[in-house]
Amino acid sequence: METQKLLSLLNRRIAQVTALIKEQGADALLIFNQANYRYLTNFTGEEAQLLLTAKGERVLLSDSRFAGQIKAQAPGELQVVMKKRGDLPEITAVLQELRPKRVLVEGEFISAIDYQNLVKLNPQVEFVMCEELVERVRNVKDELELNALRQAINISMESYRGILPLLKPGVKERTVAAKLDYLFKANGGDGPDFDTIVASGYRSSWAHGVASDKEIAEGDLVVIDFGSFYHGYCADITRTVCVGKANAKQREIYDIVLEAQRRGIASAVVGNTGKMVDQAARSYITEKGYGEFFGHGIGHGIGLEIHELCQPALPFAKQTLVNNMVHTVEPGIYLPEVGGVRIEDDILVHDQTPETLSTLPKAELLEL
Repeated sequence: METQKLLSLLNRRIAQVTALIKEQGADALLIFNQANYRYLTNFTGEEAQLLLTAKGERVLLSDSRFAGQIKAQAPGELQVVMKKRGDLPEITAVLQELRPKRVLVEGEFISAIDYQNLVKLNPQVEFVMCEELVERVRNVKDELELNALRQAINISMESYRGILPLLKPGVKERTVAAKLDYLFKANGGDGPDFDTIVASGYRSSWAHGVASDKEIAEGDLVVIDFGSFYHGYCADITRTVCVGKANAKQREIYDIVLEAQRRGIASAVVGNTGKMVDQAARSYITEKGYGEFFGHGIGHGIGLEIHELCQPALPFAKQTLVNNMVHTVEPGIYLPEVGGVRIEDDILVHDQTPETLSTLPKAELLEL
């Protein structure tokens, strides 16, 4: 993306976050979350803090390892401090220079000890813990983000197609996951954005059955939950297949989950809440007699982090959907010692017509 267009997007994000800082009656926000300082600077390094003032001034604190990277990645007016002491002394120096009176601090990303010491070092500042301030803006994706998400999803889908020939009796789950993780990078991605789940047979009833040394057997259901990073953005897709011919019970629960997901996606429209999406899917599974076997939520946001719109301050269930939110819809049925089914897709909220960004086939249980 050309620098001027990127800067325009960054300035729009900064303006939205500074409006929230002002709403809190504060002079600045101290940011520790890598996803959040990346969102506001375009700097991708893993060692930094960002002070954003209510006037839109940005001070990025990093170290000499990232000097060239910051210069190449972060456009616009940005004061850069190369830390030579510990984080807190350097942050204190910046605060003494800018003299804010009331500073919001990302409470989820600073330890109790560091916060206590920050307060001691800066008696002139009133610090206030806040939760998910930048995330409130990040929930709605802009053009740059949607393009990156689409690419992450496309890479993930291409990679999934590449591992289907591996799904045979005697092949270890771990082997399948390793090939999938390799293909993410081979196909242009930046590697897995979470521990790839490959869960077969009885382990397919484990909702988060990360790949193990178990060998896939004839007749196993296999739940594959996967996603690749692309330029920092995450995909999150799940498909369930059967190795060999599926039995009647396997087909039954697959078809129920598929219809539940269809109903959930249809409810992912502007004005509905996440709870309404959940209920649309969950009520059908309950109606069919499997409600007790669907124990997790219907979905979560995705973006610079694999799990967005799911933290205590911003739970998906309580969020009213607006255009350009992107979230998963992932119902499942998990029968202990028998097996499970989950189907998950990434959904773009678009007026009254949700767009399913992940388009891998799912109309019937795939038998390999």
